[in-house]
Amino acid sequence: MKKALFVAFAALLLHGQSLEAKQKPSGTLSFSVVDKRKVLIHDIDKILLLRIVKESSVKQENFGWDVQVVRKPFDKTSSLNLLYHSVEWHGPYPSQVFAWHVADRYFRNERELEVRGYSYKLRIVLIKPVVEGTGPDTRFVSGTVKIFWQRNRKAAA
Repeated sequence: MKKALFVAFAALLLHGQSLEAKQKPSGTLSFSVVDKRKVLIHDIDKILLLRIVKESSVKQENFGWDVQVVRKPFDKTSSLNLLYHSVEWHGPYPSQVFAWHVADRYFRNERELEVRGYSYKLRIVLIKPVVEGTGPDTRFVSGTVKIFWQRNRKAAA
């Protein structure tokens, strides 16, 4: 009986390792800058969650998006964005995809960010963004956001 349990356990362990080996260390997510959803969520791995939150202003529904990487499980008390290089950061940041940033060329349309505390990097690419307006009245008209994530390769020793 013990031998059968051991064999079954070993088989489960090998199967689990096989599934883990098949998990990709990278991924992508694309969406329109005028997507109507308020939040887009995608698993990066067992620990990290990619959250893209729609930001709007009083006058503009398509103001922009806040790209976040957070630890799981996510709730309002764990909303620390691991894309910020510091917990004390204030002001515009490259993980924010806002129409006025595009209009003012505040950030490049392709940005790469490290996930603080984890061996991942994230690349945000804006494809053919079109905006209208100025300042806080700027809004997206069309375009695509494509987000890539990839596990950093370990440095050679």
